[in-house]
Amino acid sequence: MVKTKVKEKSEEQKTHSEQSFDFNKLRKYAFPILVVIVALIGFKIRYQTASYKYFIDPDTFYHFEIYKLTIKEWIPKYYMMADAPFGSKIAEPLGLYMLPALLYKFLSIFGYSEIAVFKLWPPLVGFFSIIAIYLLGKKFHSDWAGLWAAAVMMFSTAHFVRTFSGNNRGDGPFLMLFLYAVIVLFMYLDSKSRKRYLWGALFVIFSVTSLSVWNGSPFGLMVLLGFGSVYAILLFIFGKIEKFKEFIKDFYPAYFAVLILGYLLTLPGIIRVRSFIRFAFEVFIALVLLTLVMLYGERFKLNYSDRKHRFAVVAIIVLLGFAGAYAYVGPKLFKLMSGAYQSTQVYETVQELAKTTWNDVSRYYAVKSSDGMIFLISLLGILAVALRFVLSLSREGKIDEKQLFVLIYYTMSLYLMWTAVRFLFLASGAVILVFGILIGELFSFVENMKEKASTKALYAVLLIILFIPIPVVGATSMNSQAKAMARAGSVTPSWEETLKWLNQNTPKLSTATSWWDYGYWIESSLLGNRRAPADGGHARDRDYILARFLANDGTKSEVDFESWELNYFIVWTQDIFKFNAISYLGGAISRKERDNLAMVLPFQKYGNNLYVLNQNQMIRVLTENGKKKVVIQVGNQQLEPIQAIFVQTGEVVREQGTYPGIVWIFPNYALLTYHKIAFSNFIRMAFLGGNGVPNFRLVKSTGDINVYEFHPFVVYKIEVYKNGTWSTIKKLEPGEYKARLYISAFGRDVKDATIKLRAYKNGKLIADETIATNVNIDHLNEKPVEVMLNVPNATKYEIVLIQKGPVGALVGAPEFNGKLSNPIYVVPEGKRGKLTLKAEFDKDYTVSLYLRATIIYLVRTQGTNNEDENAAFEPYMDIIKYVPVKEGISVKAGVNTITAEVEMPQVFAQYIEQLKQKYGADKVIIRGKRIEPVFIADKEYVIYSQG
Repeated sequence: MVKTKVKEKSEEQKTHSEQSFDFNKLRKYAFPILVVIVALIGFKIRYQTASYKYFIDPDTFYHFEIYKLTIKEWIPKYYMMADAPFGSKIAEPLGLYMLPALLYKFLSIFGYSEIAVFKLWPPLVGFFSIIAIYLLGKKFHSDWAGLWAAAVMMFSTAHFVRTFSGNNRGDGPFLMLFLYAVIVLFMYLDSKSRKRYLWGALFVIFSVTSLSVWNGSPFGLMVLLGFGSVYAILLFIFGKIEKFKEFIKDFYPAYFAVLILGYLLTLPGIIRVRSFIRFAFEVFIALVLLTLVMLYGERFKLNYSDRKHRFAVVAIIVLLGFAGAYAYVGPKLFKLMSGAYQSTQVYETVQELAKTTWNDVSRYYAVKSSDGMIFLISLLGILAVALRFVLSLSREGKIDEKQLFVLIYYTMSLYLMWTAVRFLFLASGAVILVFGILIGELFSFVENMKEKASTKALYAVLLIILFIPIPVVGATSMNSQAKAMARAGSVTPSWEETLKWLNQNTPKLSTATSWWDYGYWIESSLLGNRRAPADGGHARDRDYILARFLANDGTKSEVDFESWELNYFIVWTQDIFKFNAISYLGGAISRKERDNLAMVLPFQKYGNNLYVLNQNQMIRVLTENGKKKVVIQVGNQQLEPIQAIFVQTGEVVREQGTYPGIVWIFPNYALLTYHKIAFSNFIRMAFLGGNGVPNFRLVKSTGDINVYEFHPFVVYKIEVYKNGTWSTIKKLEPGEYKARLYISAFGRDVKDATIKLRAYKNGKLIADETIATNVNIDHLNEKPVEVMLNVPNATKYEIVLIQKGPVGALVGAPEFNGKLSNPIYVVPEGKRGKLTLKAEFDKDYTVSLYLRATIIYLVRTQGTNNEDENAAFEPYMDIIKYVPVKEGISVKAGVNTITAEVEMPQVFAQYIEQLKQKYGADKVIIRGKRIEPVFIADKEYVIYSQG
């Protein structure tokens, strides 16, 4: 019996010893260490792209310039390179630049350069985001949930896309700061010690800072407000009055402090979402009023006797409040952040603003390739959270605030995610958190099993083995992708060559443009360092005008580029892959044609008479009865284009037109072009060296990129009168004779101009003769100018046209009545006061200052309404008035400060009404109204040069 008792005691001790093993003690230290390792791996993956000498994302080139300004000025207001020649007010929240600028101030002590810190910042955001998602998962569920969420965020494409080096946008820092704000909010709500005030202060700081880095930050305000509202209402309905009062006392003042401090920081521009903060404040006031009703309604004989009555009171008040809000705000109430997607014809064509599809979700939330595993598992996770919340609420009347927050955060994230591709990143916080919570549930289930510690440990190991391939495979795949991105870069060698050429070979005040995608490259101090009329974030009204020029030909394509003081136009052959969007924005095709037809298809040459796109699409050049015939083979079909043009010989072959296109045959390839854009300026300038576009002179070519020098006025043909007939000459010859000058005026009339002939001999001016005065040419109906020429024997000749034209460029933010003014809407209609401008000129001038009113609009030419798939929109840019301000201003070469008293009359309303009467009120869409300060001087245009 003794032995038996001893044995029983031994077994008991063994069991006690086994059960006394506390895994919590181990993971208290092990989990944080693991998370730091995971975060370091995530940092390393994101930092791979820092090896690329520039930036991967085009917008980041712009953000780098403002970041540099912030280091110098701290609160910069103006960026002179955009919206040429006026510059632009900085519209981005300055917190986006202040945070990395502060980091630079610290790291520069250790020798880090501006660009090195700028490249370091996004991976650091990724690192601290991974730490944040761990802490949040731990706070909301368990350290297992936090660990697995961190492991997924380490490699997730959805999170990587905004936190890798070379993509410095605001949504990455916003999500990081918002996650920390949520963590400290719940620490504040849970704590009963004095530390709660520290957590509350940190909540306000993180929330306000999150508002300062991204103009989409109102999402955070609405998630917090949605949580606060629903939680307060549920506490009231389920009779948790004491907890309700406690929550009001804690949450309401903290949220109010966020709104007040956030609003104050909009004054210096550190935060830019003033109108939304105001809207959030109005909604918050409505919540406060509802709260007062819930607290004191019984005094006014409202029935709060049970849940049903309390729910009925709240439901009626909320419905009335919603109806009032709808009456106040209108349909925009349903379109949270709708300005960021699909709100204009331009935004329809931007890939990241397109409506999200399942293919996008499956790619962004994949472990590898496009499996969508992370998102699918998160759906199971949110179902588990919802089930726990509902069961707890229905069975125990318990309202779990953390589960409620997760439900609201996830739901609002999904709503936004499905509106536009760009919000797939924003949703990554909620999706990855819920993914972690589901796996945390499995581990918690194992831990709560009534089994021996060793058995539970075995189950835990099995779960780890089951899920560990996810971060391992995901991290390996993402690391490979990051390396490939670094190798490929974003600026192609030909673009780099072109932009460096532009930087080194053009005057400082030059203005250059291309399709707007490349505007930030043109402006970048690392590349072109030249002013651009349009880019990814400025002058979105001008995008339509660029598209009109590129997608059309003849007089329909002519726009007043001289009003932009344009000097160079860059055309890239690869824009054939964007030409559906360009053609649509330029009014050449309808929305349906954009979505269903290819504007340009490139075919590679295989053999003498065969050009291949793929195995199902080919172009064959045949000979029938001694005549050439071009056939388009699509599968088993043989179609004929309208015509085929052999570029090298100029031969034109007319066809039956069973395919609505034109084939261009080049020596090594062929282009199949949709007939509406087949002779567009883009085709001519990208592939034909500018043939047929005389105002653009090719000055640089890399093979796939052509740079053209723009001349508003150019002589494209000269005829001389000899022996009773007019004949075309290729060059001027010495002598005295009558001539006709055929002048192309591109998008702008010649008005009261003087034309001179200048002759140079060995670089010395030997003749400067006026050959015509009071010259006027209608650019839509050009007629030749007849002149008498007395051409001396010289080595170089120039024909110069002199007329009034815009000169100079703004180099500082304009001020109106002592306040910063928008450079492209410098004086509001109906206002008067003092205007101060800082402008730079390339030489001395006597100028007159005008306010130029310009309107950019679309006219629907097809379709029954603007949303019709058959709708097409033709863009226009009309200069409707020059308002004289000050004449006879003497300016010197360099920077000048000009002040003047101005008064701007009302001009737009009447003009818009006239447009609606002309085209139909429902067919006119206004895209831009500009009141720009313009300096006009006698300007010389070299319209012909020889020798």
